[in-house]
Amino acid sequence: MSTHDVPGANPINNDVLALGCWAEHDDGTLIFVQAAEGGRVIYSVFDMAEDPILEYRDAMPEKGFKEKFSYGKDTTDLWTWHDKTPFPWDRVIKAGARSGQRVADVEEELNAAKRLARSRKLHGDEVEDDEYAHFEEVKRSKPARSIINRIQRAIGELRG
Repeated sequence: MSTHDVPGANPINNDVLALGCWAEHDDGTLIFVQAAEGGRVIYSVFDMAEDPILEYRDAMPEKGFKEKFSYGKDTTDLWTWHDKTPFPWDRVIKAGARSGQRVADVEEELNAAKRLARSRKLHGDEVEDDEYAHFEEVKRSKPARSIINRIQRAIGELRG
């Protein structure tokens, strides 16, 4: 049976958050719990919308995890949690997951511009070439060569 509460968050459900529990979001995102011990949860989030699929691994206190991923007063995100069925690895593999390095923290993946935009709640728009057509490339003669030649002549005259 699935629920919108993280296993162990609602005592009525009589379940426990442990390795193998997983959740899915309506947008296709998956969460896989890798460990829940010592008051901490280690989990992976699979962003199925990316090509190739991105896997983010993270850890957080169990109490905060249960609050963040259970539907209710603290979140309006609707996750469907499963603790009695196996994780759908076939979905992840069919969607194009690749072997190799995993992203340890989503913040490490963001470049400086994306981090700044996120922190300042900025948004980007396409840049039209016509808007900047008046910034023509400046055509320069070779004044630098001329200046260097004059300096070298002056130094030569001082020596001689």
